[in-house]
Amino acid sequence: MPWALPVADPDILALAKAYPFESPPGSYLFAEGRAAPLGELGRAAFVGRTPVIAHGSNRAPAQLLRKFGAAAEIPVTRGWLADFDVVYSAHVTRYGSIAADLRHAPGVRASVSVTWLTETQLARMHETELGGENYRYGVLEKIDLELEVGPSGGLREAHVYLSVRGCVAAEGVPVSLAAVEVRGRQVGRGHAALAQAEVQEVLRARHRAHEGLDPFILANVRDAARRHAFLAEIVAQSVEPTEPDFRGLMR
Repeated sequence: MPWALPVADPDILALAKAYPFESPPGSYLFAEGRAAPLGELGRAAFVGRTPVIAHGSNRAPAQLLRKFGAAAEIPVTRGWLADFDVVYSAHVTRYGSIAADLRHAPGVRASVSVTWLTETQLARMHETELGGENYRYGVLEKIDLELEVGPSGGLREAHVYLSVRGCVAAEGVPVSLAAVEVRGRQVGRGHAALAQAEVQEVLRARHRAHEGLDPFILANVRDAARRHAFLAEIVAQSVEPTEPDFRGLMR
């Protein structure tokens, strides 16, 4: 079951425009519905949990609260993923945001988080990520993911949700999330970096130029048929996904 959406227009707009939502600058423990200090967690704290890369909203305590509730406890560790950038997926979420995806980008290091999920929590995450047919779930292999906290030596493979629809393009160039800290990204050389409201405006101007931005976002939330039709238009102008060494498990 997906999480409940806000009802009032101002709340819908605030949520849609806030993606990927505020997250702490470092590692934390999601507990009692908020970010708590991670403390001195030993290796045993991660045993039996699946490391799932969070490159978009799942890094944020507010999103974890919406998905899991306040009773869940999830270690969330920050790290740097080599040779990938965080870009906008070519789809609109049911809450109106343009969501994130990973794209192979040699020489780039992206700041990501890893959510360490129990079996039950992973099943719940599948419910929220795979129901809309926008993501596939699997394992990124042969990666270099340096962690602040957690298993020594970082991770050479981790689970992840990746877009099946490619990424949003502006003049043929993948559009990256300006909100995500990245090293080695050279805007203008194969990359554009925009905030959420900016990428929404690009898509509105391209596909629904007669609408204002707020009515555009609200219509995408309230009218599922329109959202799906719009999604097809975005995909038609998207850039194909590139994720070498990805082994799919579920879709």
